[in-house]
This record gives sequence, structure tokens and C-alpha cells, in this order.
Amino acid sequence: MIELGKILTVALAVGLDTFAISVGVGVARLAPSAGLRVGLAFATAEITMQAIGYLLGAGAGQMLGRIATFAGFILLAIIGFTMLRKALQTEAAGSFDATTGAGLLMTALSISLDSLGVGVALPAAAIPLAPLLITVSITTTAFTLVGLAFGARLGERYERRAEAVAGAMLMLLAVGFVLEQVI
Repeated sequence: MIELGKILTVALAVGLDTFAISVGVGVARLAPSAGLRVGLAFATAEITMQAIGYLLGAGAGQMLGRIATFAGFILLAIIGFTMLRKALQTEAAGSFDATTGAGLLMTALSISLDSLGVGVALPAAAIPLAPLLITVSITTTAFTLVGLAFGARLGERYERRAEAVAGAMLMLLAVGFVLEQVI
């Protein structure tokens, strides 16, 4: 029962992180197939990083996990800045697409690098890897789809302002995560 509680706590934390970013991405009102692709990419990135972190274990892995966490925050801030800049531009310029190619990879990495640090702590917390990865893959995909739908509602109502707010929120989220790690 305690193991299940630990698994659900980690899955919820990872899912909420994914949800916050998905709201920002969802402002673009994605097609259902793009939403599913984003959800699967986010879930794959999360479980891959946790598995890698788990394998690294302790020692040097602790240091690498902390560096990866901050790298994820930096990527998150860059994505937020890019979204904010795009929303504030008056003419159509090159756009950042978080649903395909490099944009999807960069977004998935930004949310999953902190999972490397989570993975490093898993052996010490006595959390079994396989059940956790299954749970995280399900919750991450679900949180992503809910976040995308919520973001789409914002986008329908507020168009460009919503994208600007979402970009600013991602940047603030990144700063908040950094402050949480430092303090």
C-alpha cells in the first residue's frame, strides 16, 4: 500500500508538471491527432528519463540529476519566451511548433529532464520501476490531453493574449522551479 502511495505521488507530480506545459501548448488549438502525438511524446520522454535516472542510481547520478533539472528549467523558459515573443509579433514570422519535429522534441525534453533527477532518487525511495513507469505513462498522457483541452478553451476565448499569457506562465514556472531548487 505504501509503494502504491509513492507511485501515485510521483505520477501526480510528473503529471502536474506536464499539465502546466500542456495548457500553454494547447492554446494553439491542436487537432486531436496532434494532441495524442504530444501526449505520447511527453509520456515517452518522462518514462525514458526516469528509467535513465533509475539506472544511474546514486553518487554521480545525484549531480547529473540536478544539472538536468536546471537544464529542463532553462528549456522551459526558452519555450515560454518563444511563445510570448510570437504572440507579441504583429506579422507572421517563423513560428515555434511544439507539436512536431524539433519543437516537440525540445518541449518534451524540457519537461522530462527533471524526471532524470526523480529517477535517480527512485532506488533510495524503494519505488519499483516497472509499475511507476506504467503509471507515469498513463497519467502523463492523460494530464497532457486535459491540459491541451484546457489551453484550447483559453485560446478560443482570448486568442493571442492567451498565447502571450501561456508563454509568460511557462517562463514564470521555470523561474519558480529554479527558486524551489535553490531555496
